[in-house]
Amino acid sequence: MAIKRTLLVNKYYAPSTGGIETAVKQYAHWYQESGHDVTVLCCANTRMLRSRVEMIDGIRVLRAASLGNLLSVPLSFAFFWHFLRLALKSDVVHINLQFPSASLALWLTHWLIKGKTVVSYHCDVYRQRYLKKITYLFDRFVVRNADLVITGSPALREHSEVLGGIRREIGALPYSVDMEHVARCLEQPSTLQLPEHFRREGYCVFFGRLVSYKGTEPLDQAFRLLMERKEPVNLVVFGIGPEELRFWKLAEEFPERVHFINTFVSDVDKYHLINGAQFFLFPSVYYSEAFGIAQLDAMACSRPILNCWLDTGVNWVAPDQEAAVTIPAGDARQLADAIASLQKDPQRLATLGQGGLERCRKIFSETAVKARFTELVKSL
Repeated sequence: MAIKRTLLVNKYYAPSTGGIETAVKQYAHWYQESGHDVTVLCCANTRMLRSRVEMIDGIRVLRAASLGNLLSVPLSFAFFWHFLRLALKSDVVHINLQFPSASLALWLTHWLIKGKTVVSYHCDVYRQRYLKKITYLFDRFVVRNADLVITGSPALREHSEVLGGIRREIGALPYSVDMEHVARCLEQPSTLQLPEHFRREGYCVFFGRLVSYKGTEPLDQAFRLLMERKEPVNLVVFGIGPEELRFWKLAEEFPERVHFINTFVSDVDKYHLINGAQFFLFPSVYYSEAFGIAQLDAMACSRPILNCWLDTGVNWVAPDQEAAVTIPAGDARQLADAIASLQKDPQRLATLGQGGLERCRKIFSETAVKARFTELVKSL
């Protein structure tokens, strides 16, 4: 049987971090384990004048030269040349959206491509309010015409601005978490030290890319309300992003109650920080938060989640009263009330944490999702 040449396309790739990047890295390895010859095409996440080929964990990665980013989109003319060159000789071309350059490239070259085309649709656009009126045209075209379309949850399929009006079969392939990897990480010692009273009194944790749609502003306001009420709430925040200054200010104003780790942390440290917490805060406020892969990390550690109602995959992943407590999005006062109430109710925390762990094992374990991925690819 001939080896299939597969081109996997995303905006960025490891070591860049993020929910989509994590999923694409899994796809690359799953393709490879199925006998495919995989090339990942992505863009440099900073200004880089020459394209380069790298080997990352045994995967060939072509990082296209870039002039930098505009509205979170890489400006890379080299990307289009590499896409055309590689797509024409590939048996499978798999693009991941949102990435306007990828849908535009496939729209321009689809009539030349002889192989099968796959579209993974991860989320709608958040910032580009006017630009998306143009980019969505290309997205809808490639979704309608691809041989296979997959998305992260039934909720995104139903409510997406792009997918909602398209009548065709779209497979659901949720993101996954490697439960065995989580267990191995927790067996190793963590290098991070938390204040002693955090471990004694307990703390809630917020982590990920520090951007506004993650609910950083209502979280800031909610924590200040809790401090005004003199609630004994400890908060651990770790991550990097445009909203870093907000958490530096909180840590400076409330040094006894806020511990901010403004850096990338290893998986070992990440899972120890989550496992040691009472619950995980996920106060995202915008529907572009289509899944919330960080919720899986919390569920794998049997930690309950405090999330917001977005009518997206977020609430399918961690349902209210099963794995999470769900409140209206953007309401700082309700967020503060929920935080104070949860940390005073250990029985509820334990019940929700166990519910999340069981749901994670059943639906989101890497073994189950990988089997579904292999089945979908074979259907091509």
